[in-house]
Amino acid sequence: MTLIEKVEHHEIHDLTEFSSENFIRKPLTQSKGIVCDFVCFEPGQTAGFHKHPVQDEIFYVVEGKGIITFEDREDIPVKRGSIVFTPSGVVHGVETDDSERLVLMLIKGPGITAKEARYFMHGN
Repeated sequence: MTLIEKVEHHEIHDLTEFSSENFIRKPLTQSKGIVCDFVCFEPGQTAGFHKHPVQDEIFYVVEGKGIITFEDREDIPVKRGSIVFTPSGVVHGVETDDSERLVLMLIKGPGITAKEARYFMHGN
């Protein structure tokens, strides 16, 4: 993804797209400070456990219900309007409700993961 250095505008509901095969992830924007993705899940779809070594992540639920899952702490049920902050290095995932679609906006920072970002976030 190319780093953006201009003002951008998106209509969230125009970006909504689903697939029965796998969740759909659409990159919205990326700068040195943040990266923003839009992710659409059909009922029953999941994003397995993973972590971002140098990026904090914010989940904003645009629509639907689901669960932000964690390897070493309690899972967090979410619904439209929920916001969840996950610090860098925390192993997490996403599960959907079996009867409802889930649409998330994911905001991660910093937007770059180079050596400079690692130093900024962790000092090493």
